[in-house]
Amino acid sequence: MPEIKPALLESLFGLIVHDLRNPAATIGANISFVREVADDPSVPPSEVAEALSDAQQALGDLMRGLDQLAWMGRWANGNQPAPAGVHDVRVALEGAKRRIKYGLVEFQMPSEELRAKAGESLERLVELLVANGHQHAPGKLVKVSARREAGEVVVEVEDEGRVLDPAFRETAFTLDGQFALKGRAEGRYGRVAGLFAASVLAQGLDARIEPTERLGKNVFRIVLKSA
Repeated sequence: MPEIKPALLESLFGLIVHDLRNPAATIGANISFVREVADDPSVPPSEVAEALSDAQQALGDLMRGLDQLAWMGRWANGNQPAPAGVHDVRVALEGAKRRIKYGLVEFQMPSEELRAKAGESLERLVELLVANGHQHAPGKLVKVSARREAGEVVVEVEDEGRVLDPAFRETAFTLDGQFALKGRAEGRYGRVAGLFAASVLAQGLDARIEPTERLGKNVFRIVLKSA
């Protein structure tokens, strides 16, 4: 693990705080709205339900961001970011499916057992990349699939958001790359340094993430060593 320079660490904390303020503000605004209209019969129940749904989704974003911060902290201390071990990858994908509460997502499970280093680390990695897909293509379907390929196990997350620019594919998942790509749609920045957090989880799995595209759609390939 490379040493993180103090200036870079300060910038990372600033970026994380900025990103976490957004869901916190959304939660606060929606709770204030519900309080204001709680006794107003003229406000349709559907508006209250929508506000509560928005607050719950923002809470999920906030909690995932805090998890990402914890993973990066463990990584910086040379520790495993999240539990991992040799398992059937399909079990991890089922776990990821249960974790994803919002957005359209389709899991295509193979019939054969796919053993590789997986566990919670893979669950959270898939969840994180699906969240990135929903962030860059709101309301669109994200597809998750897995298969054996040339002695490896490949999990793919495909979405309809803007494809990660080839010029950024080598740097997008690095800590330095997060700052360069913040605010650039072609960089596929994920909230709370999301793509860097994804790379931290991948390192714990001895896996690699290969960004690519298929028929104009963005694809993140998680390549695991078959066990």
